[in-house]
Amino acid sequence: MICAVLIALVAVSAIFLLYTIEPPPDNARVVADEQRQTYASTPCVIFNHLDRELIANRKEVSDPSKPLQLLPFANEKTMRDIRANPKWTRDKSCNYATGFDQIVTVWMRLVGYRSRWADDGQWRW
Repeated sequence: MICAVLIALVAVSAIFLLYTIEPPPDNARVVADEQRQTYASTPCVIFNHLDRELIANRKEVSDPSKPLQLLPFANEKTMRDIRANPKWTRDKSCNYATGFDQIVTVWMRLVGYRSRWADDGQWRW
């Protein structure tokens, strides 16, 4: 009897830990490096989890009254734009910092989870 309960407990735990990986939606905005043909999520750009700097005014990032100024080779795109052209690749440092996809377990879905993206494509980090 105890063995059956333990097996059931392990099985239920395993089901709760199953997960899916949710990629960014098509309207999620990213910053593209036109020279290297890479792109990074907005949080990676802000927190500097990048292979190369994309912000011209890095010292002013923490000041919400100052808009971010991208370097000349960087511009904003949507994931729809990125997916339409296979030349684009993820920035390796941003990808390593899990800057794109969201892992969602069955348990998270049952108790409710907050998506990394708002309906309008803004990142919620």
